[in-house]
Amino acid sequence: MNFKKIIIASSMAILLALAGCSAPTTSEKPTQSSEYIATDATGTKIELSAKPKKIVSLIPSNTEILYRLGLGENVIGVTSSDDYPAAVKQVPVVATTEINVEKIIGMKPDLVLGHASMMSYNKDAYNQITKANIPLFVVEDAQNFDAAYNTFIQIGDLTGTTKDAEKLVSSMQASGAVKERARKEKAKVWLEISPDLYTAGQETFINEMLTNIQATNIVSEKGYPQYSEEQVIQAAPDVIITIYPNAKQEIAKRSAWKNIPAVKNNRIYEIDPSIVSRPGPRLMEGQEALLQAIYP
Repeated sequence: MNFKKIIIASSMAILLALAGCSAPTTSEKPTQSSEYIATDATGTKIELSAKPKKIVSLIPSNTEILYRLGLGENVIGVTSSDDYPAAVKQVPVVATTEINVEKIIGMKPDLVLGHASMMSYNKDAYNQITKANIPLFVVEDAQNFDAAYNTFIQIGDLTGTTKDAEKLVSSMQASGAVKERARKEKAKVWLEISPDLYTAGQETFINEMLTNIQATNIVSEKGYPQYSEEQVIQAAPDVIITIYPNAKQEIAKRSAWKNIPAVKNNRIYEIDPSIVSRPGPRLMEGQEALLQAIYP
């Protein structure tokens, strides 16, 4: 569920290197130097000799990064989950629950951007893509802002947009000063991912956002644990943040929650899950949305 789905990735190795280390002879053509280089989540060094003109993205966060770096026209394939920006809806879909490897190979992309969180599900597909001699870069499964920023720079390095990526990082870091507007008294927050009380704990994007705006996550465990009603009631959150539809109605059915401060004071807010879970350029929008909801 990359937050909504609660998924944790495993890893594999992918080898893509330029051949030919010896000096060229008179009968050999000189080896073309690589200008676009980055090392992916598997430790594989990807080297491209030319700026990629045709790119396939296999996860929405990568797609958002590409568009923000001005590479929208170069994106030739995306997933059925891609929904931002609006222009992406016109791009051919190459992956739904499974990756259509044949379709990707037929497109002859210069670069495919995979993701570490999907490695265990897509191992065979990734192998087939690399065997077809198509460069595949497996993006790290970032769980904090610094890791996300590193991903922006890596994608920038591979696509010849390093300066744009650096500007993006700088602008996001600058907008992070939003935390200075938060109140000194910290509100206690319960984040509800699903009706069965899965939540986000420590070492997640949303927890880092709450820390930045000086709010307190009532969840002390790491990752995405499942809580009981009793745990939430005992923690008595001041604010409830939800990321699924009709959450208010769902919570209203819980008679045992009627004395929780957030419920009593009608402080239950729904946030777009894509801006607080996708490790992309809209993360600061997610932080701002949390700030406005918790400290209006």
